[in-house]
Amino acid sequence: MTEKNLKAALRNLSESAFDFLERSIEEIKDRPKYSVIHFATAVELLLKARLMREHWTLVVERASDVTLDNFLSGQCKTVTQGDAIKRLNGACNENISKDAVAQFAKIAAHRNQMIHFFHEAGTTKAGQAMIEGIVKEQCLSWYYLERLLSDWGDQFEEFDTKIATVRWRMKQNRAFLSVAFDRLKPKIEADSKAGTAFQDCSGCGYEAAAVTELSDVLFEKHCRVCGLVEAYIEIPCPDECGEVLHIEPDFGSHTCEECGHIVTSEELADVLDTEYSDPTDFETPMNCAMCSGYHSVVQHHDTFICTECLATSDSAPLCEWCNERQIGGGDMEFSYHSGCEFCEGQAGWTKDD
Repeated sequence: MTEKNLKAALRNLSESAFDFLERSIEEIKDRPKYSVIHFATAVELLLKARLMREHWTLVVERASDVTLDNFLSGQCKTVTQGDAIKRLNGACNENISKDAVAQFAKIAAHRNQMIHFFHEAGTTKAGQAMIEGIVKEQCLSWYYLERLLSDWGDQFEEFDTKIATVRWRMKQNRAFLSVAFDRLKPKIEADSKAGTAFQDCSGCGYEAAAVTELSDVLFEKHCRVCGLVEAYIEIPCPDECGEVLHIEPDFGSHTCEECGHIVTSEELADVLDTEYSDPTDFETPMNCAMCSGYHSVVQHHDTFICTECLATSDSAPLCEWCNERQIGGGDMEFSYHSGCEFCEGQAGWTKDD
């Protein structure tokens, strides 16, 4: 019976999350305030639903203070969105990127401001600029959330229809950004004629993402409509079929559409690693906290890049305990004591003494 109750609670939590998500998209034009509140709530509930699929105690702020009956009856305090993400990345070995974390925190902050204080979207008539702003926030949040739901497809399989509905509605709502695109179009066309390359944006769908060439293989595109920044690489197929591969950081396999060759992280490292080293010298290994990639980071000119997930950083600080470097794990200021993504530090070494 307990197992059945837990499954029912998980399903109710997931259904509630998708209900909030669908409602938020419907409310963009007429009730923008509630659209933001409901979207932010949906994000938080989906993160907790994924956490609960691992174990119900992970959703509780202090598991030692509650019983299963307390949890099922809703008589306990659950973790914040920030802590839910930390537990997903830590206890569940997920790889929620720092950009996704920042975007989810941003829309949550808007929600909290609306509930506890004041926000312009709560006024009687929100102008076009305000609606544009809200749609931009939702586009970026959905961009990251959709990737997570894709990674968690087997766990939310029963909600495929709802996810497809939300995906379709989000595409419809992007039409609200057409005014912003039309406003920027003359400048985009002028810059295009002057030599700036533009690509379709993965966030809003408009051909408004200006491309910056960081090196002969590493590129970055910045959308002028919704603000999404994406990095990608372009390399010749290692199998020498003549195809140029366009590889984006989607945590998936990188397959050549021409010959079917699957690009390995070792092949990416051969292309991206620009740092000369003497084979007799010891190199400090570099890891990626974003995807838990072990020794997967190389230095590409002034950029550190993970060959597993393509996360980038302008620095790779050293863990003071394990003496390995990593990207995506903060500044390592207290790492001697607390460790890093890949070690437990002095605290972990001595905790059983």
